[in-house]
Amino acid sequence: MRTPSYLAGFAISICTCLAGTAPAWAQSASTAATSPYSPVNVTLVLGGGGAKGFAHLAILRRLERDNVKISKIIGTSVGAVIGGLYASGMSTDDIEKFVKSMDDPFKVALDQVDRTDLPHRSRAYQQQYPVDIEVGVKNGQFSFARGVSDGQRFLTVLQELTANVPPNTSFDNLKVPFRAVATRYFDGELTAFNHGNLALAIRASMAAPAVFAPVEIDGQTYVDGGLVANLPVEVALREGADVIIASYLGDNTDEQAAKDSGNALTVANQMLTILMRQNEKRNLAMLRPQDILVRPQLKDLGSGDFDKASQIALVGQQAVASQDARFQALAQVAAHPDSVLTINPPSFAEREITIARISVTGNEVIPADYVKRGLVQLIGKEYKPTEVGTALNDLYTTGNFERLNYELVQIDGGIYELAVDVNEKTYGPNYFRTSLGFLSEIGGINMFAMGLGYRRPWLSPTGLELNVDVGVGAQSTLGASLYQPFGNGWGLNTYADYRSQELPLYRPDVSNAERIALSTIRRQEMGVDLSYDFSKKFTAKVGLSTNQTSVTIDTARQVSYLADDGQTISYKLQDVSEQFSSVNLEFTADQLDSASFPTTGYYADLESSRTVNRVSQTDSYRLRSLWAQSFGPHVINLGLNLGSDHVFECDNCFNNSPVAPLFLGGFQAMGAYQYGQLNGDRLVHAQSTYMYRLSEGGIFRQRTYVGFVAEVGDAWLHTQAMSLKYSGTAFIAVDSKIGDIYFGLASGSGNNKNAFVQLGRRFTVW
Repeated sequence: MRTPSYLAGFAISICTCLAGTAPAWAQSASTAATSPYSPVNVTLVLGGGGAKGFAHLAILRRLERDNVKISKIIGTSVGAVIGGLYASGMSTDDIEKFVKSMDDPFKVALDQVDRTDLPHRSRAYQQQYPVDIEVGVKNGQFSFARGVSDGQRFLTVLQELTANVPPNTSFDNLKVPFRAVATRYFDGELTAFNHGNLALAIRASMAAPAVFAPVEIDGQTYVDGGLVANLPVEVALREGADVIIASYLGDNTDEQAAKDSGNALTVANQMLTILMRQNEKRNLAMLRPQDILVRPQLKDLGSGDFDKASQIALVGQQAVASQDARFQALAQVAAHPDSVLTINPPSFAEREITIARISVTGNEVIPADYVKRGLVQLIGKEYKPTEVGTALNDLYTTGNFERLNYELVQIDGGIYELAVDVNEKTYGPNYFRTSLGFLSEIGGINMFAMGLGYRRPWLSPTGLELNVDVGVGAQSTLGASLYQPFGNGWGLNTYADYRSQELPLYRPDVSNAERIALSTIRRQEMGVDLSYDFSKKFTAKVGLSTNQTSVTIDTARQVSYLADDGQTISYKLQDVSEQFSSVNLEFTADQLDSASFPTTGYYADLESSRTVNRVSQTDSYRLRSLWAQSFGPHVINLGLNLGSDHVFECDNCFNNSPVAPLFLGGFQAMGAYQYGQLNGDRLVHAQSTYMYRLSEGGIFRQRTYVGFVAEVGDAWLHTQAMSLKYSGTAFIAVDSKIGDIYFGLASGSGNNKNAFVQLGRRFTVW
């Protein structure tokens, strides 16, 4: 390839500097300084590399300082993110400030939705089935999500940041002409987007396989551009670059990958990195003498270190400084008389735009009216990117979509249509989730259970949803429900289920855990609930139910013991069964960030039931509450539980039952006492938990804690006096993707001691 004449001096200077001799380019540089400005096509090539891409900012800042006009930016993956935002008009400082302003950049990148943003039903379902893998069945075949992350939250952020760019625009009309490199899925062809929806093009460029879901644009599917050109020098040459400045992030990654190989996403990322090395080597070999290669030394920094943006940017500055002579030589022949920052970017977002209507495309199963109802509050109002983004994220958290993006289509003057394009989940409409539970106590109960949940939403255009639950093991379940939403927070749920579980019975006349029998509790229930969700913060329910509950003794029914005073104490245990109907009221406020080990927020659940059987009626009340707050790695939980059940206070109501309805025993429920050891029709329990966060857990965000629980409480029969008991538990725990994992050692009143290990969903009586 022939070098342009006005770059001859620059090319000579590079060769001379590399040889370590005197700068022979000084004369040509002097000539350039006194000559009229000669346009030099300086193309910036920004490679992929996850969080390491913050090193790209150093090159942009250097070119700004030298007043070198960038003729074009070509980026892949994170290079497309940094390059696209800069090309749209953001400054390097704005880009860095934005990253620092996010509470958790990694959370945004991987679509980790805050639990408090989920609808109440989604939170409850997530707690019932904590294994964070959903399997779909479509056309008779099993399938999964196309990536760990749908990338919706990041797409929303990109749309907000690039709102100043007109929709469906030519990328040559940006502050700096721009290309986003992606890979066409069906044939692996390199695609350099030069027009269209800027945010969507950037999102397509960073769609790393198995990590981010692919992106559909104009009927074609695209994945990460790094598969074909992680350092797209070939695109720059094809577009006529006179000088290429290539920012390459591929150094020293093998060692880091080996160090971080403890989680699946990092391993998958390293596998992709190995594949990318080949196309990187090919592109590196295309660089010419006049081109500048910047290689930040990021040995101790990984692609997932989004929280180290400033440190990575500093390493980038050091890499640029190591090429100082070459940047100086470039400035001599390519410096622009005006600062590059004086170029005005598009100002589409500054127009007076009113959203007059909403259109929906891409939907197949979900009615367009459903999407429109979720965005109806935007109609007739001024266009504000943050408000549109919030509304789209609310739709995304319903769990119905893989992606939602939008464009503004001009109708007349300042009147626009919000054109929303959706991707429904590609692996539905039948969904399965699983649960796993294991509990073992020293000298106590061992329980194991597995569950399978089936969910079929959108049985009708009105959103009718079927749920089926099956569980086997120490706790067995078979149930089905139909839920019909009515919009505006209202919903009607009808259900029928059967539950059974094993429960040990303990001597009530001694303070320590002395088991006398094993029983099985069974409940068959049918009912209907009308619910109202107050903006995802509070939920109220009123319902009717009918059920039959029974307790069966599985061991000897006549049990005798010799008391300390020499007398013989006998227990005669009987099977009991009762059928009754109930009117139920429940109010729930749930703003905890985690159901298992919350670090912020509050929870309160108040239940009240009036039960009617063949001869009388009784009332029951239950309050469960928790408050959580964190101070750095230090976490405090305060909880209060109260219960009062009057089922034993009526004629012929469970009077012969060996089991009362309220229980304590186990982790954070008087841990020194075994599962179900404290039993009665009255309950008082208060607990204070201190946790120290040892680890964030890497990509899967499995936080690890050590802590201590201090508790006071009792469960007793109303015919007896309350006797407050105390318990202290030291534990280590992981808030994992399969539910709780914890090991605890506890000691309490009456010389009660307990050691337990829990895996998966917590077991609860009833």
